[in-house]
Amino acid sequence: MDLSTHISNSGGSLEKTATGYSRSYIFKESFPGFDGHFPGNPILPGVIQTMLGQISALEALAIEYPAENPVLQSVTRCKFLRPVKPMEKLELNVSLKTKALNHIAICSLSVAGEPAATYQLIFITKGM
Repeated sequence: MDLSTHISNSGGSLEKTATGYSRSYIFKESFPGFDGHFPGNPILPGVIQTMLGQISALEALAIEYPAENPVLQSVTRCKFLRPVKPMEKLELNVSLKTKALNHIAICSLSVAGEPAATYQLIFITKGM
């Protein structure tokens, strides 16, 4: 099973909110993203946390702009504010903005209302 499938199996469905989209995740200790990060003290890697936003933002962009084919161009303003441990309920919120030919996904992750990470994902439309 690839990492994207493991991530999908750990998350709920993407829900439309008043400010964008949200999804929750719970990663079991057996999640392969914890392997080696860190032995005896598993912490969800930052790259996985940004993948959560990428996967959800692409799904939201497909809903909002079905005729486009966006691809991730860059990750900006990335801050990791607290470690995320196995079995913690992780809440992801994504709001979308458009600037020129780019779509910007503003992502925030929290655990029990406590901020865990914030970052922005910049998407361009493939072929533009």
